[in-house]
Amino acid sequence: MEVFMSRRITCIAMFCVILLALVSASLVYANPAEAVQIVDNSNVMVSTLQADGQADEKVELTCQYPVLSSYSGLSYAFDVMINYTGTGSKVFDLKATIPEGFNANITPGYGGEGKEIAAIRIEGNKGYGDSVKLSLSPFAWKVPAPGTYPVTLTVSSGDLKASIDLKAIVTANFDLKLTTPDGRLNTEATAGQDNNFTCILTNTGTGDLDKIEVSCYAKDRPSGWDVTTKPEKIDTLKAGDSKEIQVTIRPTEKTIAGDYEITLQAQPESRIAFASLRVRTTVLTPTIWGWVGVGVVVLVILALAVIFIKFGRR
Repeated sequence: MEVFMSRRITCIAMFCVILLALVSASLVYANPAEAVQIVDNSNVMVSTLQADGQADEKVELTCQYPVLSSYSGLSYAFDVMINYTGTGSKVFDLKATIPEGFNANITPGYGGEGKEIAAIRIEGNKGYGDSVKLSLSPFAWKVPAPGTYPVTLTVSSGDLKASIDLKAIVTANFDLKLTTPDGRLNTEATAGQDNNFTCILTNTGTGDLDKIEVSCYAKDRPSGWDVTTKPEKIDTLKAGDSKEIQVTIRPTEKTIAGDYEITLQAQPESRIAFASLRVRTTVLTPTIWGWVGVGVVVLVILALAVIFIKFGRR
């Protein structure tokens, strides 16, 4: 009986040892060999990776100015810092996701002007990060509309990766331009008569302009000149649109023939844009006065002839 009890106790003990071993093995294999965690802090994205027998690896992207604002048609430059925590060095691929209508290039943050890169080698655990510059510029033939454009920079090395979200804010650019249809900046005007010439007002900015006032004046002109524009006010001029301006000049009849300067100006009521154009105006005297002059000369000659004949006979 004692022998039977001893064997029973021995069997129970062996069963407990085997059960304990199985439980320990299941706990060991329940821990995965690899885990990835992404932490997004608005302008910081961190990726960590851990493998058996290795310390944690981490890559972090930061940008001091993740949101940039500029006028439409200009470029943007984001300085992004890459911090890698890990043993040895790694080569990280660089990829920029940009909106349609833009070009992007990535260059070293320091001393890499003109050198575009697609990857960067970073030493781990050196206490400071490596800087890259992400430049964003619109197509030369396509001016982007005002708005917010998202940009994403991603770095990756195998399963270790991180990204950062950036923003480029395009604001409207307000500008006006005055030209003539043929590019000439001179005209002729006859004294005492209405003389017309045409100018073109163009909204060369990216935002609409309202309540544009158009004016014209003659510099150092004699009193009595009449210079007008039609229209004198433009309610709305959309971005890229043009409007013809008819300018009428009426010098006084007593204006001396010569060159005078006419200045045309355009400015919205908000004063956010301005354009001016100077046109040299050559004033001519009317043809009738030329004939009057010829008549006077003829009369003088006839009078002298009569006097010469009358006194010559004596």
